[in-house]
Amino acid sequence: MLQMQPKRNSKDKQRPCIGLALAGGGPLGIIYEIGAILALEEALEGIEFNDLDVYVGVSAGAVVAAGLVNGFSAAKLCHVFIRTESEAFPLDPQHFLRPAFHHYLKAVESIPELLLEALWRFANNPQDRSLHGVLSTLGRALPAGVLSNDYIEEFGNRLFNSRGRTNDFRKLKRKLFVVATNLDTGEVVKFGSRGNDHIPISQAVQASAALPGVYPPVEIEGRYYVDGVLRKALHASTALDEGAELLFCINPIVPFNASLAKPDERKSYEFLVEGGLPVVLSQAFHALIYSRIKNSIAQYKTQYPDKDVILFEPNAGDAKIFYTNAFSFTNRRRVCEHAYQTTRHDLLARSDLLKPLFARYGLTLRTDILADNSLHFDSNLRIPLSVTKQAKLQNKVTNKLSDTLDDLQAWLRLHRPIA
Repeated sequence: MLQMQPKRNSKDKQRPCIGLALAGGGPLGIIYEIGAILALEEALEGIEFNDLDVYVGVSAGAVVAAGLVNGFSAAKLCHVFIRTESEAFPLDPQHFLRPAFHHYLKAVESIPELLLEALWRFANNPQDRSLHGVLSTLGRALPAGVLSNDYIEEFGNRLFNSRGRTNDFRKLKRKLFVVATNLDTGEVVKFGSRGNDHIPISQAVQASAALPGVYPPVEIEGRYYVDGVLRKALHASTALDEGAELLFCINPIVPFNASLAKPDERKSYEFLVEGGLPVVLSQAFHALIYSRIKNSIAQYKTQYPDKDVILFEPNAGDAKIFYTNAFSFTNRRRVCEHAYQTTRHDLLARSDLLKPLFARYGLTLRTDILADNSLHFDSNLRIPLSVTKQAKLQNKVTNKLSDTLDDLQAWLRLHRPIA
């Protein structure tokens, strides 16, 4: 979706306010968004996506947004989350899939008491002697989440407390809003806004990513929070309300249209229902999220007529993304490459419209780079405008130095003398 703004006065030298809004999507969303940002940063001159004015992140998008605003380049995030080669921030993807044993134990401990309660109700309520009534009582023994989300907070805390970064919203140089939902009221909570900016960023990210049923709600100051996607999928209006004139939006989740998929990528079955419950639920979830985004984007045309909002997402026939497990890191390189190439193709297809729009903000869209089919997401992570051997060598040295400094900072923190 694209909105056009009246031409900016050429005499106005003030830096335009540019923002980034990132939707959710599980680990798959993290990977897709990094790949898309790598493509955008490579093709656009005059912009660094870790030096924008305002960031909004929901769920997986909160992970990426919090990293960018903290000074991590898209290349560095790729190094950590996709290539998993960072020595300073070693990432074990399996830790994101650890069972929530603590909640399992609490559930088991509650069974005897709940069973007695169910039997008492069954015996003392002749009008409600149904199996459903008993099961509904025992249902409270089910854990609040299948997987533990402690690692999300632990890893985020390590990232944001590293060299030159912060885990405090108030100390950031740019605005960051991490969106979650209050489980008991259903209200949207924007961590990073006044009154909610004292909460550690890592804890806010953990709350925003607490997808109900998968991860347990996160308790913060006596309140319980879950995924911010329950109310809105993108929350782009938060950035627009904060003054963003040009807003980049990335959404990894779209419903699948099998009729638009490439023949070699289609499944053997004709209808999605043949894929069973996981496929049906996935399509329903994608459709629900996508409808919210489309409705919100459509409203921005009238609510923010002087703003430019650009949305990047997979196409409806993208079987590779739809059939990829949203909670798997196994295919992270393939997904990142796919997101990178999809975004490049989108930029090139819309270049006639986007070139003059970007120019009004002092940005240049490099169609020559977009037309270069030899490029991949990791062709040149540090210096995207050059593909020479010398640049690639410099790139490796720069990345190694950056990682070494992070290693040193981590070592010093670990061996700091006790006062």
